[in-house]
Amino acid sequence: MTQSTKEEWAQEARKLELQGKTEQAQAIRDNLLQHKPVPWTPWGRGMIEGLLPRALDPRDPSSKPKQALFDYAAWHGQQRWITELAGVKFAPAQGLVHNGHFRIALVPGANDDPRILRDPYFAASRLTRQVAEAAQRRHLQAYQAKVFKDLLRQCDTHGPDHATPVGATPLMLAARAGNAALVDALLNKGADPLRRDEFGHSAWDHALGRAMIEARFAREALPGLFEALAPPSLDVQTDGRLVRLERRQGEYWVLSLMLAGLKTQWSHFYPRTVDDHTHLFGFFAAQFHEVLEQLPPWLWSDARRKRSYVNQVLARAEVDSSYSPARRLWVRTRNGQYVPSPAMLLRAGDDWETVMARYAIDWIDKGCGEGSFALPGPTRLFEFAAESMGREGARRAPSPRPAAIILDGAPLPNPESLDLDSGVLNDL
Repeated sequence: MTQSTKEEWAQEARKLELQGKTEQAQAIRDNLLQHKPVPWTPWGRGMIEGLLPRALDPRDPSSKPKQALFDYAAWHGQQRWITELAGVKFAPAQGLVHNGHFRIALVPGANDDPRILRDPYFAASRLTRQVAEAAQRRHLQAYQAKVFKDLLRQCDTHGPDHATPVGATPLMLAARAGNAALVDALLNKGADPLRRDEFGHSAWDHALGRAMIEARFAREALPGLFEALAPPSLDVQTDGRLVRLERRQGEYWVLSLMLAGLKTQWSHFYPRTVDDHTHLFGFFAAQFHEVLEQLPPWLWSDARRKRSYVNQVLARAEVDSSYSPARRLWVRTRNGQYVPSPAMLLRAGDDWETVMARYAIDWIDKGCGEGSFALPGPTRLFEFAAESMGREGARRAPSPRPAAIILDGAPLPNPESLDLDSGVLNDL
């Protein structure tokens, strides 16, 4: 089979998969493309949970499980694993912990005076940033290159959506690297832009997630990735109604950034331009504005380039807002800070799932949660949000069809008569 024929079959398998014909798609991959399993063990929650007993056992002489947990934590920005490793005297972790506390990363250039950096507190904080940067360079180097034939050959061998050593697909890493040319090449090979990793992130989420911790990435990379990876709309259910957010709406961008930023919102691995602990209480307007103002006008118009506009978007779409139409996308945790509504449901093909389930909030909590009432982790903050809404509303079971539909502010009657996936709504 020639290379061009392989690519055609890969694209055909992808089309069948999108049509729900997963068995036929897999048959093409198994019988015609003959993709081989990867020769490494990809990172993932199951793998990490399996090695935790050895990694955190001070009597275990092997450094391999400890190093694996350290590398995983550095890549994903999960400081609690580092603190626990320091507690069992793992030397690389001890350098990031001072007096039993993980040191929050310093903003580049901050306190770079050699006299200050001799202080163990600031030395550990600087090292935190360097460890995070080194992890990103190590795992993204091949995906940032202009020549990527070796990566494409790996896709021919193992399939376009194979798990890389860090657990993400090649398309996810290409997006996180901001390599639009590689993204296009992988899509041409049949890579799935809707596939999600263990933290619920698609390839587009990987790009947005990096922008949330590195605002200039929004200027340098997001415009080149937008058309290829950004979904044309976001479908969510709130109060049993379908809310469709289009690309042109402010809520589309704010919700996309909020969901993609969940994994790192409670991380101490990344420098913050505001008070160290503000992020622990939820997302806020300045955080989104810092990213959105980097986008070109065709993505974020000049009329929106004030933080007050982001404040308006947050206020009008919160659960308790009296704004009409009531989108109810997020909950205010304290003045000016928000988390996604625990009652909101996200479309997952023909099904729906909660934010906490899709984005593995419990697993983020294990790696980043503070474990104290004064500094709440993600699980506690979502519990608080659910309490403030009323527990019954937060636990409402998903319904197979929403009771009403809101599209661009207009409720539509008789949703049963509409094919929600046919594109009919886009013409209304």
